[in-house]
This record gives sequence, C-alpha cells and structure tokens, in this order.
Amino acid sequence: MQEPILSSYGQLSLTPSPVAAMMADFSRDFRPGLDINLGVGYVNEETIPRQLISDSLNYVLQNPDKHPHALNYGDPAGSARLIKSIGDYLIREKIGQLTCDILDTKRIIVGANGATSVLDALASVLPKGIVITTDPIYFIYSNALERAGFEILALPEDDHGLDPQIFRKTIDSLGPRTEEISFIYIITVNNPTSVILSSSRKQQLVTLAAELSQKLNRKVPIIFDRAYEDLIHDPEVPEPDSALLHDRHDLAYELSSLSKTLAPAFRLGYLVGPRGPLMGHPHPESIRHRLLRPAHPPGNGRLSARPSSHRPDWPGQKSLPRKSVSH
Repeated sequence: MQEPILSSYGQLSLTPSPVAAMMADFSRDFRPGLDINLGVGYVNEETIPRQLISDSLNYVLQNPDKHPHALNYGDPAGSARLIKSIGDYLIREKIGQLTCDILDTKRIIVGANGATSVLDALASVLPKGIVITTDPIYFIYSNALERAGFEILALPEDDHGLDPQIFRKTIDSLGPRTEEISFIYIITVNNPTSVILSSSRKQQLVTLAAELSQKLNRKVPIIFDRAYEDLIHDPEVPEPDSALLHDRHDLAYELSSLSKTLAPAFRLGYLVGPRGPLMGHPHPESIRHRLLRPAHPPGNGRLSARPSSHRPDWPGQKSLPRKSVSH
C-alpha cells in the first residue's frame, strides 16, 4: 500500500531545512563551556532576565481582577492590553522616532508564535511571485518562501544596506516580469552580516516601493524586519528612523520580536503597518485572519502584557545587558 499522497509543499518538506538540521545538532551535541555556536541565533542565557520574567508572571497570576482569564482561551482579536503595551513601548522609547500621531494611523498585529508566524502568514496571504530581498538573506525565511512557491530575487548590499540604485536597475531589467513581484522583504540589521540599513536608504526604498506600486497600479508591500534593530548600542551609529515616517502610500510594514531583546521562548512577534485589507478586520485576504484563524488562540500574549506596561525596563530596554550590533 502506498504512503499518503503529499502536496508539493509536503514533498519539499521531506528534506529538513538547514536551520532545522543545525538546531537538531545543537540540542544534541552542544557542549557548554567547550563549543561556540556560530550557526543558530540562540540568545545568551546570561542575558535572559529570569527574575524579572518570574516577578511579572506572578503579578499577572496574582491579580485576576486586572488580568482576568490569564490562563484561559484568548480573545480572537488578540490581547488589547498587550497591543496597547507594545504601542506604549514604541512611543515611550522613541523607537524609530515614532509619534502618537503616526502610530494612531497604524495597526499592531501580534504573532502568536513569534515573528516567524507573522512571516509565515505573509507567505500565506500574499500572491506567489517574486520576493525582492538582499544578498545575503535570512536563510530561514528564504527557504520557507521557496518551499511555498515564491521566487527569491536577492540583491547585493554594501556597508549601508541595499543600494536603491541597484534596486531601481533591477526593477527596470525585469521588463514584463515586474508584474510578478509579490512583495519586498528587507532586514534592517542584516542577519548574518550585521550591516545596518541607513535611514536615508530606508526612506529611498520606501519611495521606490511607491514608484513600483504606481507603475503596477497595485500596492506592493515592503516589509522591514527589524528583529535586531533594538540591539544597536554603537554610539557612533545614529538611531534608525522608522520606515513608517516616510510612508505616504500605506506600503511599509515593520516586523519586530521579543526573541532577541527578551527571551525566545515567549514566541511573541508583532507587525506594525497601515490599516487595510492586509492588516484590517478578519477578511479572507488579511494576515490578521490568517494569524487569528484558530478558534482558541493561546494566552501567552496576555501573560506578556503586564511586564511591558508595568516595568520601565521592559522589554529590551537599554538597562538590560544585551549583545551589541554594530558595523
């Protein structure tokens, strides 16, 4: 009798991804104090604020009047307290020089399984086609995109990130295939090179995305993955501007995570972007619908909400010891 018939995606998934193989090797063979892990971005255990996490979790569980149903099924719309706490954090810490006026025009969506779940949702709701990104690229996502049927078009970067002129020339060289472009994916602090995308280039890329969208008569989303941006501590590097400051056509989205600034096990990522079909109400084509599809979403978001609103050094504040990222 034959085995169950697999889809094309299932067939491709029979081969372990590179990151899965490396993580399996790490968990099985890594020798603390002897080996150095250069393959997978595990967070240094000494930088995870265990006591702060414990205190905050205890506060949530001991105050059911303020945090009702903390261990029960979650609201399908996500934790309003957590979403507000993320917004408060972005404003309080002047992340990307965001202001209340700008953030009020955006929506925040939480990925219940980290930033990876947001990236997977994007691959589910956006049409298959060409994804423009940088070379080298975040190989975990590029592998997932290729398995899902996307074509990766990776452009070289220099010491300041992706060169807008190379971007423009590449678009021009595509000819009729320009119609196949699905979205643009840029990591603002590149993994694995640590190159920091300058604010001026970020602004130019948003402008080029607008020009491309006008040419195609449809919005082409440009996703800025800023997972490592809050780790920049080099005093000689200007604090990066948010791409949302320069977005006049509702094309720019910023993806962030608590995995590197707090603890990977929280599995909490979030996307900030313009209101509309991609981020709006549970619509068949919206990422929010894809992320919130389960009837009983997990409550980890509510358990994480209290720390960011209660403690001034949470999450990922400069007072916490963190590894530096610089040129």
